[in-house]
Amino acid sequence: MMHWTRYQKIADSVARKVAEDYPGIDAEDIRQEILLHVVERTRTYEATDYPTGQLRKNFRQVATAYAGRERHAYIYHSAEYVYTSSEIRRLFEDAFFQPEMWENPPTKDDGVSVTSGGVVVALWDLDRAYSALPAADAVVIAKRYEQGEPLSSAEQMRLSRAIDKIVRFLNNSVVKRQNEAKTHDGPSLRPVTTN
Repeated sequence: MMHWTRYQKIADSVARKVAEDYPGIDAEDIRQEILLHVVERTRTYEATDYPTGQLRKNFRQVATAYAGRERHAYIYHSAEYVYTSSEIRRLFEDAFFQPEMWENPPTKDDGVSVTSGGVVVALWDLDRAYSALPAADAVVIAKRYEQGEPLSSAEQMRLSRAIDKIVRFLNNSVVKRQNEAKTHDGPSLRPVTTN
């Protein structure tokens, strides 16, 4: 027997929570995705009387997968705001570990940014992303870009994963700032620009 009202209540709760974790993704859209999942698997849900905890877990997996796809699609299709691994690597190579860049950073409008590959990336934002990395990831980045030492194949893999983490951190920060700017009544944030 289909417990539709129960599924709707749990879907509402899960959708609201996941929407908090993914700013810019609407809770109602997430809810609809969960309920679509249930409808598409009606036989499974009719045959199995999942306990509430298992339903929440299943629904959260569906919800986070949907929210992640939506966020990725937004970032991917908003090319003006996408930071790529190669741009972050160039920024580490050309500016991040250069003290003179921090003391007298190149200016673009109001100051503290450098242009890398046509995308303006604030050094302070990159520093925040770098500081959020696990220590082993930060060490391998410093070894490669600050000390210029050769890396083992395992370190190369760690470096690649660390750069990807920074790219995700920066792109997610851009999305969050865009969403905050949309709901902010005061002066808007200066947008990231491309050349």
